[in-house]
Amino acid sequence: MREDQHFLDHAIRMGAQGMGRTWPNPSVGCVLVKDGQLLAAARSADGGRPHAETQALAIAGAAARGATAYVSLEPCAHHGGTPPCAQALIDAGIARVVIATTDPDPRVSGKGMAMLDDAGIAVTTLTSPTATHDLRGFFRRVTEGIPHTAMKLATSLDGRITDAQGASQWITGAPARAHTHRLRARFDAILTGIGTALADDPELTVRLPGLHHTHGVRIVCDRKLRLPLNSKLLRVIDVQPLWLVTSALAVEQAASHATDLREAGVILHVVEDEALAPATILRTLGAEGISRVLVEAGSTLSTAFWASGLVETLHWYRAPIVLGDGGKPAIAGLDTTLGDAQRLIPAAQMALGVDHYTCYESAPCLQD
Repeated sequence: MREDQHFLDHAIRMGAQGMGRTWPNPSVGCVLVKDGQLLAAARSADGGRPHAETQALAIAGAAARGATAYVSLEPCAHHGGTPPCAQALIDAGIARVVIATTDPDPRVSGKGMAMLDDAGIAVTTLTSPTATHDLRGFFRRVTEGIPHTAMKLATSLDGRITDAQGASQWITGAPARAHTHRLRARFDAILTGIGTALADDPELTVRLPGLHHTHGVRIVCDRKLRLPLNSKLLRVIDVQPLWLVTSALAVEQAASHATDLREAGVILHVVEDEALAPATILRTLGAEGISRVLVEAGSTLSTAFWASGLVETLHWYRAPIVLGDGGKPAIAGLDTTLGDAQRLIPAAQMALGVDHYTCYESAPCLQD
C-alpha cells in the first residue's frame, strides 16, 4: 500500500504540471512501474493529446507488459480524438491499474474500470483528495457546465485597487507580479472586463522565462463591443488566443467593428444576455471546454462575479500601503449582512517581498 501511494502521488504530481496547458482535456498523470522500478512517467500533452497513458506506454515500450499503471484519473473508455486509454493499457499487457479518482464524464464514469476488469486487469482505487482538488475544474465543467472560477485581487491593505487619481500600476511589487504570472500559467483562461482593457491596456500574457507559450486563452467581457483594434491584447494575439464575450445586440449595433475584430483574429462568443451575467459567461466558457478560469478584473466585474456566488477561490495580493476612500475598492456595492457573507478558508499564504499573498477557498457559512 505504501508503494502504491508513493507512485500514485508521483502520477498526481505529473498531472499537476500540465495545469493550464491541456484544455479542453484535463491534465492527467500516468506512471508505469514494474518490480518496484519506474519505467515511465508522463502527463497529458499540451492541448490535451496525446493522453498521459498512451505517452507513458510509448516511453516504456515492450517493458510495459506486466507493469502496474498509476493514473491520476480513471482511464477513458470512449473514442474521441484518440482511442480509449483503457484499451491501450489492455493492449500493452498492463497487469494492474491504480487510480486516484473516477471520472464523472458519463462517457467514462466506471466504464474505464469495467473495461480493465473485463480484460482481467486488477483495478485499485486509492481515492486522493489532492487529485480531486487538482481536477475540480474538470469535474465542475462536466457536472455543472461551468469551470472552476478563481479571482485574483491586488490591493492596498484597505482593499483599494487604485489611488485617488485612478492609478493602479503598480500597487504590488515585482515579486508579487511574478507570482501572478506563475498563477496565470495554471489556468485555461484569464478573464477581464472591458473597463480594465481600456484603462490599463494589458496584455494578460504570461511573461516569465519558459512560460511564454502557454495554452491559455485571454478573455474580455465586452458588453458594447468597445475593444479598440490597437489594444495590446490584439498585438500579441499570435502568442495567446483572444476571445471576446459580447451580446448579440452589440454585434448588431457595431457590425463593422465586429467584422474588423474577427479579421484581426479575435474570436467572438456572442450571447443573448445583454448584461453578460457571470453565470452566462461561465456557461459559455464551459461549453468551449474551459475548466479553469482566473478573473483578473476591475471593481465592476469583480463585484459582479463575487456577488454571483460562483467564485470558489480568491488569490489576494496585498501591498503594505493604505490608499483611503479616494481609491477605488476592489469589491464595491455589495449589500451583504454578516449572516449572509461568504466565509472563506485560508489555504496558503506567503510573503512576496514586502507584499503578502493569501489563497482563500470557499466554505459553507460557519455557524456559532
